[in-house]
Amino acid sequence: MTLLLLAVLALWLFAVGQTVLNLLLLPRLRRAEPRGTFVSVVIPARDEERTIERTVRAFLAQTHQAMEILVVNDRSTDRTGEILRSIGGVTVIDGVEPPEGWLGKPWALHQGSKRAKGELLLFVDADIIYAPDAIGAAVAQFEKNGKTMLTLFPQFELHGFWEHIGMPMLALTAFAFLPTWLSNRTRIARLAIGGGTGNLIRRSDYEAIGGHEQLKDAVIDDVGLARLVRHNGLRTEVVRADRFVSVRMYHGLREIIEGFTKNAFSTLGRSYVVGVANILLLIATHLLPFALALAGNRLALAIVAAITLTRVVLFLDLRYGLVNALLGHPLMIGLWAWVFLRSIWYTGVRRQLHWRGRTYDARQTRFGADR
Repeated sequence: MTLLLLAVLALWLFAVGQTVLNLLLLPRLRRAEPRGTFVSVVIPARDEERTIERTVRAFLAQTHQAMEILVVNDRSTDRTGEILRSIGGVTVIDGVEPPEGWLGKPWALHQGSKRAKGELLLFVDADIIYAPDAIGAAVAQFEKNGKTMLTLFPQFELHGFWEHIGMPMLALTAFAFLPTWLSNRTRIARLAIGGGTGNLIRRSDYEAIGGHEQLKDAVIDDVGLARLVRHNGLRTEVVRADRFVSVRMYHGLREIIEGFTKNAFSTLGRSYVVGVANILLLIATHLLPFALALAGNRLALAIVAAITLTRVVLFLDLRYGLVNALLGHPLMIGLWAWVFLRSIWYTGVRRQLHWRGRTYDARQTRFGADR
């Protein structure tokens, strides 16, 4: 037990250092004068009546004027289409059902890209909110650094108890356990970072690598696009855009569980061995130290201190709640262990992937640009 706890302590001391490195070395998006480069914003929208108007109007308010907004209404069954047609200045594309072998979102993005006229393509989810100077800043950063694709890391809007508990796992993974700072300095495909919060790519490069036709069965198409870029020997960059871009990814506990159930098993390569090992690892490295600390184990107390320090440093920088940083970790890990177990059951054992009102054979899907 002592050797296990020493290894876990070393892991969390590493996490503290990596969190600091990521926070210090990841570039931040800066305000810039709007440029003349024409940008096509492509938004897939299926049953998005809750947020689509706010998202589109935020794009219409951009200071960067050389742009068009294309929204692919992906066979919505709610008021999405009606809302879109009540807003001027946006091109609404009535999507058709995905062909055999395509998932809905990649197909919608593909349809939008075919209608786009811009030199740059910005692929954005339908629930993302951009500040007025966001696109101008992104274009300036893109042209300054000369990378093939730029990804904008957002501020996550958190409301209610379970969003504050569950959603910080994304930031903890990105800043504490992944060498995100190193991603911008390599072409390693596994380190590629993409996001539905904004993937900005030059149109000519997008077409040269095959676009979303290469990602038609990708469950996590945004990360898949970044990996596809790198598989073709090109470079991607992620920047912190939390002052410019925000998203409330899921509303409440039910949506968090349902949303991540669809893709959690895919992130583990759809391997049952890796899936079970991942859950056991979460228990051993995150939950066991708290249990042993209650019994007075000194190594466990040191681990809990390192976990808490990691969370406090990260949460303060990202403007998350301090009380949550201090107390929320065991509950967060318990929630995510359940999400992984549920994802293994539904998308693995039962082979069903539910996504925006459609059900797919999960065996015919993949994480992203992985084969």
